[in-house]
Amino acid sequence: MSNFSVLSMFYTLYTRYSRTLDLPHLPEMVFPNNVLTLVHPNGGKIEFNTLDALKTVSNGKHSIKVACSEEWRETRSPDFLEEKIKAFDWTFSNDYKGTVSENIFINPTDERINMEKLKVKEKILFYQDLMLYEDELHDNGISSCTIKIRVMPSCFFILLRFFLRVDNVMIRVNDTRYYHDFSTDYILREFSNKECAFNHVRLPLTSFGDPNLLAPHMPLKSAQYEKLTFTIEGNDVSTSDEKNTQDM
Repeated sequence: MSNFSVLSMFYTLYTRYSRTLDLPHLPEMVFPNNVLTLVHPNGGKIEFNTLDALKTVSNGKHSIKVACSEEWRETRSPDFLEEKIKAFDWTFSNDYKGTVSENIFINPTDERINMEKLKVKEKILFYQDLMLYEDELHDNGISSCTIKIRVMPSCFFILLRFFLRVDNVMIRVNDTRYYHDFSTDYILREFSNKECAFNHVRLPLTSFGDPNLLAPHMPLKSAQYEKLTFTIEGNDVSTSDEKNTQDM
C-alpha cells in the first residue's frame, strides 16, 4: 500500500470522526478499526466501537468537576486551563456500555454475574484485547478505553473499561461487564462507576498505571444491573443503548 493510500484512509477516517463528533479534537491515539461484534442468529447484535464510545464524551455542555483540583490548577498555566478545561471534557471520559440493536430488550435485574464461576479454570477458546482510544492528557495522566473478551466452553465474558488517571488529582474507572452462560437464553450486563481523589488510594506509585490494581481500592459511586433478552424479529442497530432503556 502506498503512502498516499495510507494518508487518504487516515484523512477519510479523521474527517468522518470530526464531522460526527462534537469535540474540538480527538484523543492522541484512536483505533477505529478495533471493533468487537456479537451477532445472534435472529439478527440481534451487540457491538463495541470507538466512534460510539467517543459520542458519549461531553462536548462542553456538562463540564466535569474534578475533586481536589485546586493544587493541580495552580501548577498549570491559564492558557492550558482555558484550552483543556473550559473547551470540553478534555479527559475523554465516557459511560459507553456498547451499541445494542433494537431487537434486544434491556431490563433491570436482581441477578448478578457469578464472578466465582469465572475464576474456575476453563479452556480459553477465544481471547481478544482491543484498545479503542487512549490519551496521555499532555503528560498529566492517562485516559483509555479498552475492550476484552474471553470465550470458554460454558460461557463468554466481556469487559469494556474506561480508565482515567489525572496525576495528583483523581482516578476514575467505568466498567461494563457482559456475561452469557451458554445454558441460558439471556446476557447479564453490569455497569459500575468508581472514582476517588488521587491520594485516596494507598498503593505504591508503580501501581497507578494498572486499573486492575486500583479498582479494588476505589469506592463505588454507582452501579446498574441489567438482563438482555432477544426478540424474534427486527435487526436495526441503534447508535446507543439509551433507546432500549427509555421504556423500562
